[in-house]
Amino acid sequence: MLEARLAQASVLKRTLDAIKDLVSDANLDCDDNGLKLQSMDQAHVALVALALRSNAFEPYRCDSNINLGMSLGSLSKIIKCAGNDDVVTLKAEDNKDKIHIMLEAQNNDRLSEYSLKLMDIDAEHYGIPETEYDATVRM
Repeated sequence: MLEARLAQASVLKRTLDAIKDLVSDANLDCDDNGLKLQSMDQAHVALVALALRSNAFEPYRCDSNINLGMSLGSLSKIIKCAGNDDVVTLKAEDNKDKIHIMLEAQNNDRLSEYSLKLMDIDAEHYGIPETEYDATVRM
């Protein structure tokens, strides 16, 4: 089971907004260390590698390694419904076909719940060599 609670939706909103047009569908790999996404664009020109460490979430629980294939466009539309300071909670059961997303206002006056159907995405994991990059984005 995965349960990850992010205190500020703005982090996820900006991240998804930056990559959703480049990569339409991707696997979100969940383990003890956090959430990871790695995917190539359609033209196989750009590689997106994203890591959201477990300490960014409070609480973070991942009982076993889970691979969640999803449409980043659909996930982005759901997350855009949240205010920047809203709390986002992601929940997924082992061997289920949906991820549940809860958006909760900081002052607890609004709670929205969504379910997103998961996809079976056949994707490779690429080795990213250690090198000096011209640009590195850290959030």
